[in-house]
Formats: sequence, structure tokens, C-alpha cells
Amino acid sequence: MDFTRQITQAATQAAIATERIQNMSRVAGRNQPASENTVTVLQKLAAGNLTNAAGLLSGAGSALSVAGNLSPKVGTVMRSLNAVQSSVGTVLKIAGGSSYPLVSSAAQSVSTALGDVRTKFNAWSGVKEGASPGAVAASFVTSTGSGSLLPGVLDGASGATPHLMTLASDAGDTFHFNLSTAAFDKLRRTTKYRVASQERLNRQEALQAVSQGGEAITLSGVVFAASAAGAGGSGHVGMRQIDALRTIGGRMKPVQLTTGYGEVLGRWYLQGVDEEQDALMSDGAPRKQTFSLEFGRYGEDYKNV
Repeated sequence: MDFTRQITQAATQAAIATERIQNMSRVAGRNQPASENTVTVLQKLAAGNLTNAAGLLSGAGSALSVAGNLSPKVGTVMRSLNAVQSSVGTVLKIAGGSSYPLVSSAAQSVSTALGDVRTKFNAWSGVKEGASPGAVAASFVTSTGSGSLLPGVLDGASGATPHLMTLASDAGDTFHFNLSTAAFDKLRRTTKYRVASQERLNRQEALQAVSQGGEAITLSGVVFAASAAGAGGSGHVGMRQIDALRTIGGRMKPVQLTTGYGEVLGRWYLQGVDEEQDALMSDGAPRKQTFSLEFGRYGEDYKNV
């Protein structure tokens, strides 16, 4: 497994652990006998995800010496490392006390492995700790004089502009929503709570909460194909951003959503992709693609079946 994939998979595992710890915290607050078993299961699953993340980071540190040319993926690596750090910070904040020693110990292992691989990566890139992805890429291009050879280094995921949102699969595949890919300008999140009613004679109906219902997220935005292609690229490359999302949805697997400011939204299914093409060129390729994506919440009792 290559260095970049190990780092992105570690970020996904850490994000899954964060979601499970958040769910564990909510379930623990119910103070019901059935909740204790759920808390125990979620704690073990989260600890397993964190252990996997630590192992992936340790493997990535060893793989860096033979990683080859990483310059086009610098931004992706930096943001994945930052995502791991954010996830571990959230886990320790929620479960860092003596109440959940299994999770706390696993999170500390991730922190140790993260510090090691970040130190090695910073030494490779020649920048100071805490530098932005754009600064890393710019430093690399400046020090090597490879700007003319690597026109994509400062574009897309390697740019200084943060992502609006990151979509990640369990396999470590990622899709970044930003100005160089699919930029959404509207996010709608709907949360439902199931309440059943029971008719009663000569009285108001009785209401009973029966479940937490489901959640849905709708993203809508625009892809300008020529811009998404990057400098000197073909507009047809930009068009493939929507196709990439269709491919992810077609796998019928839950994906992890994380906002650009570090909030882990959890697991979701990509349930629908709507596209409208505008301003067609002479060969029928669109200059503009308006899109809408529908995500449905997967649920806290996730099982990989």
C-alpha cells in the first residue's frame, strides 16, 4: 500500500472512531439498561478503528522513504494528517478520562504514531511544523525549481484554500469538494424524529416517541468544467468530477463526511446525483454543470455486512 493511501485510510478510520465515540456519548446519557451494552460495543469498535489508524500511520512512516514523487499529493497528505489530529482531539475530549480507558489508550497510540509520521513528512518537505498545505507545496516547488514540471502542485487539493467538505470511503478513497472540483454553495440538513400518535375517545391524541428517525443532507452547487480541469487542462477532465461522484454512489457503500472546519458528520449513503448541463461547447461538452447530491444517514449501529 502506498504512503498517501495509508494516510487517507488512517484519516477515515480516525473519523469513524470519532463518530462512534460521539454516538457512545449520546447513548450513555440515556441511562437505560440496554444502553450499557451499546456503549460497550461502540467503545470496542471505536478502539479498533483507532488501533487501525495507528497501524496505518506507523506503516506510512516506514513507507515514506520509498514513496517516490509525492509532490502532487502534498495537500491531500497534509489535510489527512490534520484530519487525524482533529479526530483524535475530539475523541480525547469526549472519552479521555478514566471512564473509557480502552479508547483513551488507543487514541494516545494514534497521537504517538501521528507525531512520528508528521515529523518525517515535514523533514521530507522541508517546512516547519504547522505549515499549511499550500505552504508545503510552495516550499517544495521553490526548493526544487519544479514548478514548470509540476503544474498541478499548487492546484486542487494542494492549494491553500481549505476544502468545503471531504468524502472518504473505508478503502481510503477521497473526494474533496472545493473550487477546483465540485463547489457546493448550499447545504441542507434534515433531521427527523419519529413520533407515533394514538387516537383516544373524547380526548386529545396521545403521542409516543418511537425512534430518532433519519437524517438527510442535500448539497447543491456548480462545476465549471474548464476551471475544474486546472491550468492548461481540458474541460472534459472537469466534467468527470460528477462522474467520479456517480462511481462512488454506484459502489453502494457508506462514506464518511467531514466538513472543512473539522466536524465529523458521520456515515452516509450517497443516494442520488442530479446534474444539469449548460452553456454547451461546439462538441457538446458543457461549460457549466449544476448538480445536486442527496445523502442519507447510515445509522449508529453500522455493521460491515
